[in-house]
Amino acid sequence: MAALRFSFPVLSAAAIVVALTAAPALAGDAASAHTTWRSCLGRAYVEGAAFTGRDLAADAALRSCRGEENAYLTALSDSPLLDADDIAQARPDLVARARAALLETVSGPRAVLR
Repeated sequence: MAALRFSFPVLSAAAIVVALTAAPALAGDAASAHTTWRSCLGRAYVEGAAFTGRDLAADAALRSCRGEENAYLTALSDSPLLDADDIAQARPDLVARARAALLETVSGPRAVLR
């Protein structure tokens, strides 16, 4: 029993050390993937808005940046706090918020045919 009491604190301390050292790396990966996704969306939206309406440009940007979105969601799923169900449930809200943010952009080019 004494060995069990000794090994549990050692294991907990080791788990805490591993979590503290791995968490910033995981957070950095997710943050980097998020930045890459948002940059892709911004570029694709500006290019599309120059030729079409803002709604069409936002939808096209979301479609063209699906790979970056998947990389971001994969980075999020590597977190010990989230599982695949959490990511699947959060995806529609993330995409809707990204689309709304694109449509709120007022400094981008205006549609040619509007």
